[in-house]
Amino acid sequence: MTTGRPAAAIARAVVAAAVMGVSLATASFIAAIAGASASPDHSLGVRVATAAPVALVVTGAIVVLRRRWDREPVAGIGLTGARRGLPGFLTGIGVVAGAGAAVLGVLSLVGLVQWGTVQLGPLLAFLGANAVVALLFEAIPEEVSIRGYALTALRSAFSPAAATVLTIATFMLVPLIAMATQAVLDVLTGTDPDLWLAPAGEEPLIYYSMLAAFGLLLTYARDATVAATVWTCIGAHLAWLTVNRIVLGGADGVHIDLGDLGTLVFFAGYASAAIIIFSLLGQRARRSGVETTAQGADTTRQ
Repeated sequence: MTTGRPAAAIARAVVAAAVMGVSLATASFIAAIAGASASPDHSLGVRVATAAPVALVVTGAIVVLRRRWDREPVAGIGLTGARRGLPGFLTGIGVVAGAGAAVLGVLSLVGLVQWGTVQLGPLLAFLGANAVVALLFEAIPEEVSIRGYALTALRSAFSPAAATVLTIATFMLVPLIAMATQAVLDVLTGTDPDLWLAPAGEEPLIYYSMLAAFGLLLTYARDATVAATVWTCIGAHLAWLTVNRIVLGGADGVHIDLGDLGTLVFFAGYASAAIIIFSLLGQRARRSGVETTAQGADTTRQ
């Protein structure tokens, strides 16, 4: 049942995207002035110092919006406690990482993957550092703002299908807002702005197609547990970034060559597999929720 006003719901979604995009661009801009960034070119301390403000500012702003603008508890946007959040987080990681490993295994068996030498030490160091930075810079703030706040607002005013489409559109606004903010900051500091439809080095059609598929995956992840915790989305987001960096050559300690065909098949296969698994988990979660509600009603009548 939808009870909210469509215009107000869309406004909330746009504000959530703006909070994320502006915070991401501003943190990156300030860090760049100091010669820092969240990229692996810098030490872990520098990367965390760049990334942490994004998580803190975005999460804090969303909590304020939820409590002051909506006058609702933060649990309603999926910010559950550790008892429900941790299982969801692990579920998100497990589904996406498991889907990626399974598809990579199949492609290896059919000869579409060429493996280089795996060095366990550097790989573990990459996984640890990547997890910390990715959580702070992208996974936590984006999921709290988009699959937490924006999706909840849109579902209050639109059908599930329409809310899903609008949430994906909201997700795709984030890089556009971030790039526009970066351009404004460049102008204010006397630098010629670089205006792009997609981040530098990305082909726009491919970039936004992947972003849409990723957004759909994360929307399904939100409903994969009875608690509908946003921590499932955070875990899925972290796993997605990690798997992609390993496969595309952005990880230390491992080299994988898929070629153009193998890369296309891999991403289509593992995104589809993760979406299907999250969908099945969501169906099970809804059945469990209905059964729990029915049992509670029976207990009350007795």
